[in-house]
Amino acid sequence: MSASFIRYVTYAESVAQFGFFSTIIFCFIFIILTIFGRKRSFGSYKNLLISFPVFGIVFATIELIIYPNVYSHNAGYIFYSTSRPFNIKKEVVTWLLAFYAGVYASTISMLSVQFVYRYCAVFE
Repeated sequence: MSASFIRYVTYAESVAQFGFFSTIIFCFIFIILTIFGRKRSFGSYKNLLISFPVFGIVFATIELIIYPNVYSHNAGYIFYSTSRPFNIKKEVVTWLLAFYAGVYASTISMLSVQFVYRYCAVFE
């Protein structure tokens, strides 16, 4: 690898570490406020509000472990990792990258469900 590429990888890893710690702090605050701060009954929407930061914590944890990189071309994405944390096998890294992509897709799906719920709550 060239020296300039390694410098950018170091920056990306620093951003991932900062994102992990800020995600842990703010998501736990959000979960505590959602569970104990609001007295009005939200029902299943409260579960959606709790599951969203939980997926965020899982997403940030996986990102911190494998430091994934993304290559984007037109409508496709390729996730890859240049590191093998804990000297795990290449197949395990592949499964972790697939799990990472699944958690990302779940997070985006929950955002769309939350948008539809709020739209229905406002206009009905």
